[in-house]
Amino acid sequence: MKDPGTTAGHRAVRAAAHVHSEWSDDGSWSLHRIARTFSRTGHDVVLMSEHSRGFSAAKWREYADACQEASTDRLLLVPGIEYGDEDDVVHIPVWGQIPFFGEATPIARLLPEATAAGGTAMWAHPWRRDAWRRFEPAWLDHLTAVEVWNRKYDGIAPSRSALALARREGIAAAVALDFHTRRQIFPLALKLDVAGEVTVPAVYAALSAGRFAPRAFGLPLGPLVRGPGGATLQALEAARRAARRTARRTLPTGH
Repeated sequence: MKDPGTTAGHRAVRAAAHVHSEWSDDGSWSLHRIARTFSRTGHDVVLMSEHSRGFSAAKWREYADACQEASTDRLLLVPGIEYGDEDDVVHIPVWGQIPFFGEATPIARLLPEATAAGGTAMWAHPWRRDAWRRFEPAWLDHLTAVEVWNRKYDGIAPSRSALALARREGIAAAVALDFHTRRQIFPLALKLDVAGEVTVPAVYAALSAGRFAPRAFGLPLGPLVRGPGGATLQALEAARRAARRTARRTLPTGH
């Protein structure tokens, strides 16, 4: 799993990916609070990805302005939309200076439209609700990456199934928080290679060109998914899930 360096004339920035605010129908944090919090955790950029549910073309334009207003000289909020298909199984975050494609757009139509408009599409949490079963080879022409470690759904270890899918299909790996509450704050980030100043167009360009690499705990992902490091993380995640199941079984039953 390659972790490219920074190109001459470019700068490396730390980006939190897949973050929701109160602009999403299941989010609660304001954009200003997100900017303050992620600045304190050492990020330079936050790749927002609000749910398409409840959005419109006008709201998308308003949202982009709100992200600009809430950004600071230390942290840039980059607008993005997480599109869901008709029954909300497959989710595709898309970034770019592009139009809004609709609340529930068939993925087979969304992906080529996003590509044609100059957007960057990633596949979010492919094992949520068995979304991977709907994968079509034609998607590969339009997907820039797939989330192999989603903090909300995969926990404190990457998804071995998603890693295998990325390797098998030759898709770049990404890591994401899927942030809705403080519980999803975790040391997962994308290292972006940004040309010149860190602006929204420059970040969009880095994503589109594939100039990013997944990081966990500040390290390249490779050593953390192979060998002793990977085994340790998987064991910790298995123990966490077992403890959660036990806690649920022992909770008193309501009447």
